[in-house]
Amino acid sequence: MSAKTDSLEQPAKTRILKAAEEVFAAKGFAGARVDEIATRARINKRMLYHYFGDKEKLYLSVLENNFARALKLTHQALGGNSTPPEQAEQVITRYFLFLAEHPRYARLVAWEMLEGGNYARKILPPIWERGLSSLRSILERGMKEGYFRQDIDVDQLLITLHTLCIAYFTHKSMLAILWHGDPHSPENLKRRLDHILRLFRQYVTPHPEGGANA
Repeated sequence: MSAKTDSLEQPAKTRILKAAEEVFAAKGFAGARVDEIATRARINKRMLYHYFGDKEKLYLSVLENNFARALKLTHQALGGNSTPPEQAEQVITRYFLFLAEHPRYARLVAWEMLEGGNYARKILPPIWERGLSSLRSILERGMKEGYFRQDIDVDQLLITLHTLCIAYFTHKSMLAILWHGDPHSPENLKRRLDHILRLFRQYVTPHPEGGANA
């Protein structure tokens, strides 16, 4: 493919992916219609199928882009002179803010959970492992160097941190009803993030009676 042809096709692919993300996030895989995606992307269906093959492959591309973008955040916290606690809190903060700034990501995750994760399991494991390996190494280094407790179950902590962050956004409509406020307001987002970070610190901090290696 020539550079000129590629430059002409890229905007179309970008429009398709953007439109597909909007429709899949709103209606899930089963409820989404290729006709609507093509209309939103301002292309004909034949071009959509040319680029992505079929509806499932398009959906997998949308999921892959979103998962990779979210988990890439862990790598950005590495390096420099930051301590493991500082790096871990950077990862948590960046992931939480990513969720706040990309509401369709949480909706895509929610739809996948409702629909049994049949599509996510086809692409997520290697992406997830690459992304979590960075945070895992931060936690393990913190334990080795005495910043964190020695009895931490790293896998369970990763599950807990992920759930503490994303559940706030997948449940925001219900939270708004129960707490009579806007979960997405800057004030409430800050309160939630501060709470998650405080829970993290309280859990990983070594017990005083046993010193740094308790």
